[in-house]
Amino acid sequence: MNKDTPTLWQRFKSAAIEVMDFKSRVWVINIHSSVLQDESFVINEDSFQEPLQWMKRRQYTSDMQAKVEQMKTSQVLVFHIDGVRHRLMRVK
Repeated sequence: MNKDTPTLWQRFKSAAIEVMDFKSRVWVINIHSSVLQDESFVINEDSFQEPLQWMKRRQYTSDMQAKVEQMKTSQVLVFHIDGVRHRLMRVK
């Protein structure tokens, strides 16, 4: 076998990594609290220890979390938490 030809295991491993990567969720979140304070975050669920961990830490309600859980790619949701606008876009 040619050393440059991937083995069956290497091909399987590569395919498995692609599938797992495809299923991870990524959001771009913009938090706007005033004219002078506007923050944006890229949130990758792969780094979470539990689903929607970032949202739970930011005190999203159960109803908000349920809506985020159901988001489709390219969908945008806007929530207001203590007078601060959170705009979420699911990108993956």
